[in-house]
Amino acid sequence: MIRAFAPALLWLAAVVFLSTMGGVSMPKFEVLSTDKLAHAAAYALLAWLTLWGFFRWIGRARALHGIFTVVTASLIGATLEYVQFRYFPDRMFEYDDMVANAVGAFIGWWAFAHVIPPERIITWWNSLE
Repeated sequence: MIRAFAPALLWLAAVVFLSTMGGVSMPKFEVLSTDKLAHAAAYALLAWLTLWGFFRWIGRARALHGIFTVVTASLIGATLEYVQFRYFPDRMFEYDDMVANAVGAFIGWWAFAHVIPPERIITWWNSLE
C-alpha cells in the first residue's frame, strides 16, 4: 500500500517543507496571483498523485476516494496555514491560500477523472516499450 502512495507522500513532504519555509510573506489578496496559482497547482498535483495511489492500490479510484482526497488535502492546507501563523513569525495566515488549496485539490480530482485518467497513462507507458 505504501508503495502505491509513495509519489503522493513524497509530494506531500515537499508541500509541507515549502509551506513551512521562512522568509515568504505576501499578505495581499489577489485571486490570480502567482502565489495562488502555485498553491492550486501544488494541491492539484497532490490530489492527482493520491488518486493515482488509490488506482495503483485497488485498481480504481472511485468518487468516494475523490471526495476523501479533496477534503483531506483541503484540511492539510488549512492546517499548514495555521502552522505558518502559529510557529513561523514571518509567515501569514491567509484564507485565500486555503481556498486556492481546496480549488487545486478539486482540479486535481477533475483532471484525474477527465483529463489525465490512469488508463491513458498506462496505454502511453506501454506504447514506449
